[in-house]
Formats: sequence, C-alpha cells, structure tokens
Amino acid sequence: MKLLFISRAFPPVIGGIENQNEALARHLSKQINCDQVVNRYGKKALPLFIPWAIILGSIKAKQADQILLGDGVAAIIGWFIKLFSNKPVACILHGLDITWGNSLYQKLWVNFFFNKIDLFIAVSQSTKAIAIKAGIPEEKISVIPNGVEKSLISPLSKKDLQKKLALEPENKFILLSLGRLVKRKGVLWFIENVAHKLPSNILYLIAGSGPQHEKILQAIKRLSLEKKVILLGLVDEQTKQSLFTHTDLFIQPNIPVENDVEGFGITQLEAGICGLPSISSNLEGIKDAIQEGKNGWLVEPSNADQLLRIILEKEAFLKSNKNSSSSSVQAHCIATFDWGIIAQQYIDKLMTFKQKKSHRAGFSPTTDRESKAKKILKVLNETRGTETKNLSVLDIGTGNGEISSFIGKKNNVTSVDIVDTRQANKDFSFSLCTEALPFKNNSFDVVISNHVIEHVQDQQLHISEIKRVLKKDGLLYFATPNKLWPFEVHYRIYFLHYLPHKLFMATLKKLNLYEENIKLLNLTDIKSLLKKSQLKSYSGEIIKNPSNYLMKTPQWLEKILNKIPIKVLNRTTFIHPTFIFIYKNETD
Repeated sequence: MKLLFISRAFPPVIGGIENQNEALARHLSKQINCDQVVNRYGKKALPLFIPWAIILGSIKAKQADQILLGDGVAAIIGWFIKLFSNKPVACILHGLDITWGNSLYQKLWVNFFFNKIDLFIAVSQSTKAIAIKAGIPEEKISVIPNGVEKSLISPLSKKDLQKKLALEPENKFILLSLGRLVKRKGVLWFIENVAHKLPSNILYLIAGSGPQHEKILQAIKRLSLEKKVILLGLVDEQTKQSLFTHTDLFIQPNIPVENDVEGFGITQLEAGICGLPSISSNLEGIKDAIQEGKNGWLVEPSNADQLLRIILEKEAFLKSNKNSSSSSVQAHCIATFDWGIIAQQYIDKLMTFKQKKSHRAGFSPTTDRESKAKKILKVLNETRGTETKNLSVLDIGTGNGEISSFIGKKNNVTSVDIVDTRQANKDFSFSLCTEALPFKNNSFDVVISNHVIEHVQDQQLHISEIKRVLKKDGLLYFATPNKLWPFEVHYRIYFLHYLPHKLFMATLKKLNLYEENIKLLNLTDIKSLLKKSQLKSYSGEIIKNPSNYLMKTPQWLEKILNKIPIKVLNRTTFIHPTFIFIYKNETD
C-alpha cells in the first residue's frame, strides 16, 4: 500500500499532535511506502502551508492508494484533494480539532469539510463520542489509540537531576505533573484542593508552562506551599526523561472544561514507558490510556478526598513494591501502546477500509445509502400524496443493499444488480441480471433507478425494460449526474468529461485513471429517453430546501438557497448538478 500522510503540525514545533504525527509517520514508513507532506513551521505558516499542501497533495495523491490527514484541521486539504481525486481520505481526530469553539471553524470544518472525509480515526473512545455528537456518522469512525516509544535520550542520574533542579536531597516521595498549564489539566485545582493536605514527606513537582502559570505561582505563595510544591517551568527532553525516571508517581488531575477536552493521555504513556505509574482523572480520552492497576489508577474528576486517599494508598504500596511495579508498568505500556504495534493497527484499518472502498463492478456506489433511501421515500411520498407502503418496488442497482432493505421495511422490494455486493440483505429479495429484467410486464408499482443509468451498457434498453415492468400509472424514481455540471463525481475531476464520450474514456486510460465506462447524460438526453410530458423534476426543490430531503448542507448555505425562487430553479434544471425526476408510466 502507498500512503500519503499530510500533517499541518510537525516537529521541530513542540506539541502533542506534532509528536504524535511525527512518530506515526516514522513508524508507518518502516512498514509501508509512506510519502509525507508536512508543516514544520507551526501555526504561523498555515496560510502558506494549506494551499501548498492542497496543490502538492493533489499531485502526490495520483501515486497513492490512500491519504491520511494528521488531524481535523487538515480536513480542508482533504476536501480539496477529493475534488480532484477519487482516492480514499482518512483523518485522525484528537478532540480539540472537533470542539474548538471558533464559529467559522465549526461551520466550515466540522459541518462542511468533514463531510468529504471517508474515514475518521479517533485517538480514544471519548474522541469518538465527541465526533458522533458533532454529527459524524458512527460507521465512519474507528478508534486507534496513540502510541509511545522509549526516548533515545538517556536520563540524568538522580543526583545530577537534584543538582540541576536545585532540589534538597531529602528522602521525599515525589509527585510529578508535566504538560501545558491550562485549566483542564487541573494543576491549579490540585494545588488549591489537595496539595496543602499532603503530608510533609511528599513533594509535588510541576513541569511545563502555559496560561495558568502565574495563577499557579500565586496559589503556591498564597497557601504557603513553597516547600511542598515546586513549579519548574519548561524542561528540556533530558530533564523530562529524568523526571519520569526518578519521581515516584505521575499525577494528572484533569477537570472538565467546556470545549477543551483531553483527547488522549499521551503523557501518562510517556511516564509509563519509563516505569512511572499514574493517578489520573477518569475523564475523556485519559480513560483509554490507563488500565486500572496495570499502568495506573483512575479517580473521579474534582474529587479531592478520593484523590488524596488514593495518593496516600499508592505511596505506601510503591514504597514496598517500587521495582516490581516499575517493571510491570513499563511492560504493559510497551505491549499495548508501542508505536510499532499502533502503526500496524493503522495499516490494518486502512487496508480493510481500502478494500471496502475499492471500485465495484456493480451499478451504483455504496456510501451513505440509508440517507439516500429516506430521500427517495420523501420524493415518492410527495408525488403520491401519501406514504409509500405496501407497494411492489423494484430497486435497480442493489449496491450494499441498504436502500432496498430500508424501503423494504414497509414495501415488497425486489432488488437487482450485475454483481452481488450486499452488506444488508433483510426485507428484500435479490436477483442477478443485466439490463434485461427477468420480470413479467406490469409487475411493479415503483421502480428506482438511482445513479444507475450512467453505468449501464445499453441505456435505451434500461429505460425500455423499466417501462415494461412498471404498472400503468406506476412511478419511476430516476436520478443521475448532469453531464453539464463541471465536476464529474465518479472520477472526481473537472471539465474532462466535457470531451466526447470515447475521447473522455480514452483520456482516462491514458492518465491511468480509468476504472469503468461511464456515460453521462444531459437534460436533452433524458427527455429523449423518457417522455417530457410524463416527467417531474425534483432537483430544484431539493436544492432550495436540502435539509427537507436529508441533504447535509451548512446552515449559512441553506439560508442562501432558501431564498432562490423555485421558478428560477425549475427553469435552470439543465445546469443542476444532479437530475432527480419522477416519471409516471401512462401506458399499458
């Protein structure tokens, strides 16, 4: 498999996503062909990096089997790549890249750019839950945790560490918190609610910087904790590894903060691979990093009494079991979260996803079918003036079977395709056939040809057979992409399909893009196949009121569409991106 990995956050810039993206890319490259487009210059470079990544990524995507985005912010890059490529795009989600409260980000990224992503990989079950709450379909989300690896930098000796940090070489039991000093990390809360209750033999070290730095210093001074709580500030990698090696217990007392979630407990794993166990809040993505009793313990967030009790219990336990505990914590982290193992999980998921997403030889695509079934029923119900139920229905182009299965709950559905790629098979019968349908005349009340006709070899026969099996006054739901629309949805390219059909196919083959023969129709073509007087277009109504027909459209765009007069939309049917017609069979 050839993978294109795109990251907008990459070292040498320091950060959790930066470190995760770099380690993942490095370990993926050890196992597969993994090309990279990465931003090494931080947030300030994003205005230049994003357009550059869109251009370079679109070029490199031609040689890749799949694209993997390092976080949700990069979804804009994936969205543009999808305009020019039919390659699957997966995106890692960390948490804050879903919940960031910026209104523009929520409207464009979460509600628009995310819609184009084929697969999301959440770093924790908590992140998956947040993604579902944000409107991402659950079936598009998998969970793979972050990984960890032993640092190549050797730690200082305990004596040298004490000297570097100017610590008193007393026989102290040392607690450590390390990370960005923001409210959700709970460091200030811990100082104000727990630290002053700790016995004098316990020392609390805090490594890191951030917005709460001054408030933490003030709290230490206000509570006279200068000898029990020491704020170290930012530390280098060697000091970090030395702290993990020579302290006794890692503390991450996170508290809930709206729109600021902990996507995963990566620092607990970094501590754990050095043999340092953790006590952490049973909150958000932290829960996926801690296995009770294996590499740490979980406590309820904001429960000062419970946290104090657990610290004192584990102090007694670790004093008598430090070496064995350290070895088992380290072994658990390596066996469960080693980056080599995690990278293989990514490869396995992407390979499985690639197989599911690979081009099929049947009539119709197989994504998001249930929502399409609901849209079809909505159009049929409006046409008939009553609910579509207890009818004989023929669905041409079964695909994964979800449309047939959904409509079959209240109707007698028969479904046909040229190959069997069903994933759902309840509530309908299935037959294999080509354009010639194996049914008697006047057999069905409703026939559905949903994005099928552009795939068939003989379009005239396809329509003739539909008319033959439809009962008198029976209805055909007919949908197909418009050849005049600039973007061709099957090959995900612009304008090339304006070429004569044979030249279009030949050009695709020349560019090594060809997958199957696609023959697109314009409005004139459709009217020549189906009598104009018996056709009613619904595409204008759907464009004007997309949410009424279960179409996912940003609210700002829908407000604009709502204001377009329906007469204007109906008169411009010839340029609609997709044709949706109801045909009534008025002949026996």
